[in-house]
Amino acid sequence: MDSIKLFFSIYIRPGFAFSEIMDRGSWIIAAGICLVVGILFFGTVNARLETAYRIPSMADYYDPAIYEMDPDSPMFARSAEQSADRYKAALDSRKTVPVFGDRFQRYFSFDPSGSYRPALAISVFYVPLAILFVSIFGGLGGFGLLFRRDYAVLATCTLLAWAAGHLPFALAGLAMFATETDPAVYFLLWMASGALFGLFMLFAVRTVFGTSFGVALAAVILASPAFTISMYIFQYVSPWLLSPFLLFWVIIYFGGFLGGEVRGFGNAFRQRQDLKRFLQNATVNPKDADAHVQLGLIYLQRRQEVRATEHLTKAIEIDKTEIDANYELGKLARLHGELQKALDHFAVVVEQDDKFRLSEIWREIGATYLEAGMLAEARDALEKFVERRNVDPEGLYYLGKVLKAVGERERAREMFEAAIESARTSPYFRSRQLGQWAKLARKEI
Repeated sequence: MDSIKLFFSIYIRPGFAFSEIMDRGSWIIAAGICLVVGILFFGTVNARLETAYRIPSMADYYDPAIYEMDPDSPMFARSAEQSADRYKAALDSRKTVPVFGDRFQRYFSFDPSGSYRPALAISVFYVPLAILFVSIFGGLGGFGLLFRRDYAVLATCTLLAWAAGHLPFALAGLAMFATETDPAVYFLLWMASGALFGLFMLFAVRTVFGTSFGVALAAVILASPAFTISMYIFQYVSPWLLSPFLLFWVIIYFGGFLGGEVRGFGNAFRQRQDLKRFLQNATVNPKDADAHVQLGLIYLQRRQEVRATEHLTKAIEIDKTEIDANYELGKLARLHGELQKALDHFAVVVEQDDKFRLSEIWREIGATYLEAGMLAEARDALEKFVERRNVDPEGLYYLGKVLKAVGERERAREMFEAAIESARTSPYFRSRQLGQWAKLARKEI
């Protein structure tokens, strides 16, 4: 019942829903929901579309008796000619997919018997491709690391996103099934279901990986050909060869490394859920600020800012000097333009450790002063940071902005060029994240 509630909450608060699915979801239940919705959608919408837009085969118009005729007889020739006429008439009178025509069916299938295919296509093709593009554009680490860590949780979220995207239109198709409805209406339902699935996937990818909407959009769009790839592969390879049942026996047979790796996908998911439960249980202790801090950091990574702020604030209420909570709340306050509040939080951090987070506290203080127009204070803080971290593109960019504002253009240019060079020579998995500062620096030169 809890899984069903999480599923329907996707329609109301998708970001919150996927965060909860990460903590309490089940891949098996998600796959079952996806299969049930697939049966309903394929049995109504796809069935109508297949009937309306199916490309006929010449063999459908042959008289069965022709196979018993002599190929050289006039009767055979006459029957073949009549069959060709019927086939041509069917081609001329049939409806085609609106706008796209028959080209559409080179990339997508309306086969109503393939209700199991979405779950397989998602698990085998779509999710790995989405992770690949997140690793390329998100700067979060290599594909192997993200795949081992996040495959199970993203697969669970994606299966439920597909089911949530298609359920309303499956129900609409069921309601219209007994009526004489134009096939174009069913095609609109088909297209809308795909668009809604894509929208939900934006929230799923952003929540699982903590990416920006831009990176999530790129991953969702670029991974979408996975469904076309799976369609062609399933034409030549039985889908059951890719089924979890077969994978289970492969694991049993080979064991060892392969078994450990595959089990690791599920273990990573369970360990993440167990950690969240442990932290939530720990928050029962009214004196445990650290549990609230860790939960706040988890929600920040998932872009759940409201819930993160709630836990970080509770940590401060328990211990006003909690260093991580003050640092993160200061960053959030600066993000929302509450500059004095941000500086108050940062002051608590500096009083305890002026090298906190490898001295990043001074970068945050300098950036806050810069936004407040307090250039002298911003310069002092940023020069202290750059002295300690002279290859940080963000700090170099901010210091360049301050120097440019006070008229030291030559030195400002040096800072911007250093920011560009530092971003260029950064490790590949951070190049996307740091590249934004190089772009901003180029605009300032």
